[in-house]
Amino acid sequence: MEILKKVGKAVGDAASYLGEKNRRIARLNRIRSVIRCQEKAAEKEYLALGRYYYHSLRDKNNEVTEAHCVALDKIEEGLDSALDQLEKYYGGEDDMEVVTLEDVEAFDQDPQATEEEPAPEKEEALVEESAPQEAAPVEENDGLPFEG
Repeated sequence: MEILKKVGKAVGDAASYLGEKNRRIARLNRIRSVIRCQEKAAEKEYLALGRYYYHSLRDKNNEVTEAHCVALDKIEEGLDSALDQLEKYYGGEDDMEVVTLEDVEAFDQDPQATEEEPAPEKEEALVEESAPQEAAPVEENDGLPFEG
């Protein structure tokens, strides 16, 4: 009987140890999650502040910040150049071709059907040979409070 009590106590102690370990791990994971969320929020605010500074408070006499602003200007120029090249590659709206479905036969009708049934209407559609219009790219700074 004494052996069963010792085994039962050992199993109970192991279960309570595992339960406490799981609670501690869960608590640490919650703390880490809060830290990640706070870091992301701080980063978002820093980006908004920087964007506001760049567009509103830029001081050309400040050597420290002007170097970063000039680098941003060069990046913007390169981005604009790349977007222009992409637009040239895909072409404008001049490359559109009109496609009609006048010569297409409908195969969804019963071949034994009488001529009393009306024929399906013919459809017309425009098809672009160029790439489809894409939505504006989603930037990581789109949700910031200051948009310049």
